[in-house]
Amino acid sequence: MNHQDLNTQLKQLLKSGYSIDDIRNLVIAPRAELEQAILEYQHQQRLERQQARVLRGQADFAMGLGRH
Repeated sequence: MNHQDLNTQLKQLLKSGYSIDDIRNLVIAPRAELEQAILEYQHQQRLERQQARVLRGQADFAMGLGRH
């Protein structure tokens, strides 16, 4: 399984409700490749949450300006 396929399968399984521990037991792939895909996914999720916090802060600030 190539890297892109592994990432796609990981995302599909997570969206279906499987936990990362479940995926570690379900997916047949070299352990190092699977762990790398999991780390990349978790990193991407952190970046997305961070960006959402920044946007929320900007929106809150802009809304505050409109009240004065």
